[in-house]
Amino acid sequence: MADAAVPAIPGVDTGGEEPGTLRLAPEESHAFAVASIAEAATVTSDSDGDLWPTAWADDGALYSACGDGVGVDDGSGTASFGDIVVCRIDGDPATGVVIRRLAAERDVSPVWTDPSRYNSKPTGMVAVDGNADGRDELYLAVQDLRAGTGPDTFNEAPAAGIVRSDDYGRTWHLGPSGPAPMFTGRFTTVMFLDFGQSARHVTVLRTLVPHTDEDPSKFVYAYGIDHNWRTSYSAAVPDPVDLYLARVPIGSIQDRTSWQFCSGHGTSGPAWTAALEDAVPVLTDTRRVGTARPLPGAPAPIRGTRIAQGSIVYNPGLRRFLYSSWTEFTFELYESPTPWGPWKHALSHDFGPFPWRGPLWSQPRHGGYATTIPSKFLSEDGRMAWVQSNWFVGASTYGGSAYHFSLRPLRLDPMPDPLVPAVGTSGENLAHRPDAYPVVSSCRDGRLDVLRDGRVDRAEDSWNGLVRESDAWGYTWPITVRCDRVVLTSGPMDHGSGWFASTPVVEVRTARGWERVADAVVSPPYPCSEAATGRRTYEFTFSPRETTGVRIAGPAGGWGGYTAVAELAVLAPDEAPSASTCGSIR
Repeated sequence: MADAAVPAIPGVDTGGEEPGTLRLAPEESHAFAVASIAEAATVTSDSDGDLWPTAWADDGALYSACGDGVGVDDGSGTASFGDIVVCRIDGDPATGVVIRRLAAERDVSPVWTDPSRYNSKPTGMVAVDGNADGRDELYLAVQDLRAGTGPDTFNEAPAAGIVRSDDYGRTWHLGPSGPAPMFTGRFTTVMFLDFGQSARHVTVLRTLVPHTDEDPSKFVYAYGIDHNWRTSYSAAVPDPVDLYLARVPIGSIQDRTSWQFCSGHGTSGPAWTAALEDAVPVLTDTRRVGTARPLPGAPAPIRGTRIAQGSIVYNPGLRRFLYSSWTEFTFELYESPTPWGPWKHALSHDFGPFPWRGPLWSQPRHGGYATTIPSKFLSEDGRMAWVQSNWFVGASTYGGSAYHFSLRPLRLDPMPDPLVPAVGTSGENLAHRPDAYPVVSSCRDGRLDVLRDGRVDRAEDSWNGLVRESDAWGYTWPITVRCDRVVLTSGPMDHGSGWFASTPVVEVRTARGWERVADAVVSPPYPCSEAATGRRTYEFTFSPRETTGVRIAGPAGGWGGYTAVAELAVLAPDEAPSASTCGSIR
């Protein structure tokens, strides 16, 4: 964790903060050559509700709970709305999912505090055999969330507890605390660490701690955030900026006195304490989005922190732990080699302000909240995951919303072996490779396909409603490529914006992150004004580089505050360079 000022680096998302703002933030991750998420849900379901934390049980099914919905109609037409509904999910993204309602409302959990002010919301679920009877139980973390019509609705979560099902979600039982909460004030958004079916991959922890330690696979692990499930927009409670880690013996999950909290970690692994007040966050990110100046005519920005209710899953194919979080308009992804860190920031995807286009539109684009990654849908190599999220604000009837169990693909490719030779035939446009993934700081419509479709009559721009002090347009690859040119074709004639305020720089990704190519030369000279627009072509040449990512970056010009691109090509050298002339910077 570093205490630093937010840098004004072209193309780097600083969360909308002004340069010089003091904040605590994790380092940027260099674990993935590609981290790319779809612009909208591609798998939908006949369900109703939000949140959907999941657990993969020993019977092969995925179990989940939704908030504020029907869950799914059981066919009788009598299924009623519930603040919390437990469901069984069968199927997968390839064949579609089928959801069945199991239990709801007070048959699942009590409201831990005041039912006149709060109702129940699911935040985490795990499937393990805690009583050693040879079959899994389901443990569901439930929080009290402020309800009603006042300004504090959804802006305060004062208590949480855990309920248990011994029959795969049909009936639910309280623990030793009875109807009293297990957590109050702090650790009230509880998210279980997902180690796969029946937590079978928890044994990986044995390789991460000294062999003299207590067997870590005998515990269930959970993360928690304080006060609220996301930014408290009414400021009723402090906004979450810290993520905490806890563990509890597998047979005592509902016993609050058995819980231990991470109080720090070193080379020998984590330290644990029974006192929540002595817990130390494993991840802190105080950066806020939406604090930059709004553009003329743009919707008012929604300010918020990046730590929120999502999920933490172990990806065995990549040997990485992933925390999926969100803000009102962005998805955030963090990764770590261990549950206790160091956690690093791996992805921020900006969907822009409302209104969004729902999944029924021909060109849908929308973000969502409560981002979860079910372990059941991870590919064997770990490179393909599926993110569940929900959204309804401003959704049209025609375009639909994502207020149901829905999924979109997340692509994660590790950095390539540095000993494998770089690719790139003479003069090849590397942007046309099927494994090239566009990477941008933001875009208005999410139509990044136009950057390499060979047409200049369509373009995309970076408008997201905020003054853009840095923009970036480029590509990443899961392999090492060799290149020496970037060719930019600007968007259509535009008198308000669409150009860079200063000559854009070329950046390539190295082991240290994105770095400027010092010897890049642009021809013709870039005018840094509206004269740069009108589908004009600018070629940036530089000494050959070997890299997994290339982009152009710089501040947006004009009162509209965006840049626009019709085509962006990355070219391999016309002749293969010799070892003495190739500037490898992998």
